[in-house]
Formats: sequence, structure tokens, C-alpha cells
Amino acid sequence: MKTVAIVPCYKSSNNAPEVVAALINYVDFVICVDDCCPERTGKIIGNKIKSERLKIIFHKKNKGVGGATKTGIRFAENIGAEIIVKIDSDGQMDPSYIPLLIEPIINRNSDFSKGNRFRNIDVFIKMPKIRLFGNIILSFITKLSTGYWELFDPTNGFIAINTKILNRIQYEKTDNRYFFETDLLFRCGLYDLLISEIEIPTIYKNEKSGLNPIIESIRYLISHIIIFIKRIIYQYFLIDFNPGSLSFIFGSITGFYTLFAGLRSIFYYKRLNIESPIGIKILFLTTAIISVQLIISFMYYDATQRPLRRQIKSFSKNRF
Repeated sequence: MKTVAIVPCYKSSNNAPEVVAALINYVDFVICVDDCCPERTGKIIGNKIKSERLKIIFHKKNKGVGGATKTGIRFAENIGAEIIVKIDSDGQMDPSYIPLLIEPIINRNSDFSKGNRFRNIDVFIKMPKIRLFGNIILSFITKLSTGYWELFDPTNGFIAINTKILNRIQYEKTDNRYFFETDLLFRCGLYDLLISEIEIPTIYKNEKSGLNPIIESIRYLISHIIIFIKRIIYQYFLIDFNPGSLSFIFGSITGFYTLFAGLRSIFYYKRLNIESPIGIKILFLTTAIISVQLIISFMYYDATQRPLRRQIKSFSKNRF
């Protein structure tokens, strides 16, 4: 199967040429997208590497990693790519793992494959502690918003995808910036696509980041809330209605009632300058416990039944 690698380039002039030089040994074609890089990374790559299997595309305006990847995807489709690999240009991902990454797609075990940095305990030891903590928190939030609980490293950007499913999942609608990979997972989840993971090492260098932590954290939070709401509506009410739907409905109702009644009681009895009656406190505690139990029940259903459905669907497709 014709494999094409896409390398979004931004402020990576020190590492990108080395990454591209290695990639040519593992894929049929390499597409570098210089995302209006102030370091002119694309030009540096072009000067250092001469190959008929290399295409460098220049953006006149910065579009973000998602926008650059989508530009690369469109070109890859035009040259007949069957598998598209996306790899960052910062040198943190080892191109020699590409054969393992695309193997599940070639064997038709899945249509999407991605790297997992956390299968080896050494990664936890070597990874900077702040980054490790941030990855753990972000991974949990991503699992919740996309529904891919079975992925241990859902935010990893080393991915391979079968081009046949790209238009089906409407990749053009994905986020143009750093939320691209998560948005892609969300859209794959709507079609219950099985995603494979392979163990990869991560190499930490003194790479420059174009990410503004405060701005991107706010954008990430808002984006995760939006896709979570969309996913719940699609998977639990429009496409299907199941026990998880009931748990979510009653859990939300009792949760909002508990919050509303609790705040109302606090202000009401404070205004009267008396302590809340014991009956009110018991009612508040009871509804709070019921709400938490129902939400946990929903999360359990979501974390066990959704992955199972994906596995059964993939098995049926390959079996018949």
C-alpha cells in the first residue's frame, strides 16, 4: 500500500531536516508543509535534501498544525496515497517505527493507528514531571470527550490512517490548530472506528514550541466541552439509545436538582439566620449520592461498552 508521510513544519529548522531524511527510508513519499515558519524550515529542508519523493508546500499564512496536516492530506490524496502517516517535525518521534505503525492498517485490523509513549515504564522516568502530569490530565479529559477509553495515549500525534475513511469522517471539519488530533479522534468515534496503538519511545530535545499555554488551555477546555456534548447527543440519543443514555439523563437531572436545591437552601436559611433543617441536609446528601452513582454508572458503560462495540464491529468487517 502506498504510504505517504506528512510533516507539518513550524519553528523546527534544527530537527526537521533530520526527520525528513530518515522518513524517506520508510515511506513512499514525504510531504513537508512549511506553515509560514519564521525560520524558513521548508527552504532549509529543500536545500539539504534532494529527492523526487519529497514535496515541500509553503503556506503564505500560518494555519496551525491541523491546517498544515490537512493541506498535506489533500496533496497525498491527489498522488494516490493509501496510508497517510502524520509525524511532527520536532524530532520527538522515531520514523523507524513507521512499519509497526502501519502494520495494523495493512493487515486490516484497524483503519487508524497511533503511537503510545506510556507502555514502557522508562518513559515515565525520563519524561519531565510537569509534562508527565499534564499529559495524564489531558489524556483523561480526551478519553472522556472522545469516548476512546481504551487508548492510553490519545493525545499522541504520531498517527497513521487509511485514506478510505478520511472523507467519511469529514476530516476537513477538524480543528486547524493543536486540537486537530483530538478532533480527529472524536470524528472517528462517531463511526466506532477501532484504533490500534503501538509502543514508541519519545525523544526530548530543546525544541521550540509555538504554543501559548494560557490561550491554548482555554481553547482546549472549550473544545473538549463542545465535542463531549456533541458526542453524547450523537452516540446516546440520535444514533442510539441505551442504558448509558438513561444513566446520563437521570444523573444530570438529579445533579442539577441537587445543585439548585442546595444553593437555594443555603441562601434561604442564611437569610433567616437559622441552620438548615436536618431533613433538608439528608435530602441534599441523598440526591448527591444518587447523582454521583448514576454518573459513575454512565462512565462505566461508556468505558466498557463503546470499546467493545468497536472491537465487535471491526471483527465482523474482517470476518465477513
